[in-house]
Amino acid sequence: MPTTDEIITLVDKHNTVIGEIPRRLMNFGEDYHRVTYILVFNKSGHLIVQKRTDNKAFCPGYYGVSTGGVVDSGESYIDSAHRELEEELGIDLPLTSQGIFFTEGESFRIWGKIYTCCYDEKRDGELKLQAKEVASIHEMSINNILENPDNLLFTPDSLDALRHYANKLTQPLPSDPA
Repeated sequence: MPTTDEIITLVDKHNTVIGEIPRRLMNFGEDYHRVTYILVFNKSGHLIVQKRTDNKAFCPGYYGVSTGGVVDSGESYIDSAHRELEEELGIDLPLTSQGIFFTEGESFRIWGKIYTCCYDEKRDGELKLQAKEVASIHEMSINNILENPDNLLFTPDSLDALRHYANKLTQPLPSDPA
């Protein structure tokens, strides 16, 4: 059975959609693209952090502070966020927008949209981890992540999303892309 190419939304430096590209052809260090970041809190106020599998192309084995991923062509931020939450954790929860931010590093140029939600196992059921992407999950406080006393390797883009959220550097605006 042939595999289908994931087609990614390309944006410019102002987060305006300019086209699309197959993921395999994308130059992640040069091309701007959109990503969703869902900060999943539990009843205790801790984040559910994902340890990435060792076969991930970007930051294998690192801890991802958020659930989320690349926005596909023709997909809105919110649709991408719900899809990623379902794919990675097997749940779908009400999401609250925390705004848009820009982040870039050695191999990424991202216009991200941060969402938050609260997970309660009794109410929402057991998490069903996506085996090819999520090796394990861990509960961590925001302060523990930001202070990082154990020198864990966090994906730099998700850590930046958390910094924006924790320092109130973003807020949802009516002009934000959906």
